[in-house]
Amino acid sequence: MKPERVGDLSALACAVACGLGNIPAKSALDKLPVEIFNFCLFIFAFAFSAIPIFSKEKRKEILSISPKMLALIFALSIAFSLALSFSMAALKMLEPATVSFLSRFEVVLTVILAYIVLKEKLTIAEILGGVVALGGLFILKYKTNIVISHGATLMALSALFFASSEIIIKKHITQISTAGFLFFRNLFLIPILYLFIVIRNQTLFLPDSKTLLLTALAALLLPVIGRATYQMALKRIDISRAALISQSTPIFAAIFAFIILHSLPTPIEWLGGALIIGGVVIVQISESRLKKMLKG
Repeated sequence: MKPERVGDLSALACAVACGLGNIPAKSALDKLPVEIFNFCLFIFAFAFSAIPIFSKEKRKEILSISPKMLALIFALSIAFSLALSFSMAALKMLEPATVSFLSRFEVVLTVILAYIVLKEKLTIAEILGGVVALGGLFILKYKTNIVISHGATLMALSALFFASSEIIIKKHITQISTAGFLFFRNLFLIPILYLFIVIRNQTLFLPDSKTLLLTALAALLLPVIGRATYQMALKRIDISRAALISQSTPIFAAIFAFIILHSLPTPIEWLGGALIIGGVVIVQISESRLKKMLKG
């Protein structure tokens, strides 16, 4: 199979995993404070990401990461922990599909940060797409109820930290081993997220077995399979193409939420979400990129 085909399938697998992963996460968050959930989530995520270390080849790959790269992953872990806290707080109060819609705003912020940090030029399509996506965010922030408005604010903050992480990863993607990245990021997140528990004065406790199972499933789907498949996609196809395919995440989230939780966003949430997705698609399909995609 051609590398481009593998990259496309990897990006699609990421969309499916992330869309499905929000469902057990939502159910577990109904029983747990956000800080406790995140801590348990990454204990399971680290356990899953540590499995490759039993392979001699993978163990060598993981342990060969340089101190400089470890420092980079630690910095990414801090940004990721903040993004995760905001997004899970939003998921606790909103429908999974609405959270998925709002999470797509990360792409627009990534383009803006690429312009500021990486000095990448903005095309007319990217500016137009950003304005359309901002319109969708405006609707969800100011034209809905107070709960959705608060959730939109949390997701905008989450998108900012996720976008910052993506810019760092984009600069160093060829130097980052997927197995090593997941192993050390998930390891670093455990003490960072425990610190959040201490700061918020939460009492750490062991959840019931059903909640633990839901958290473990969310950990496998979101920070492990979701991140691993996206890393695989980025190594085989352009980031714009991988991100474009991943825009199907809210659709999968809505389908799984309807089948499992029997819930759907309201019409106004669909409208705001559609504008965000539409804006992101415009951002990613400028004329030159469209030609490149068609050739691929």
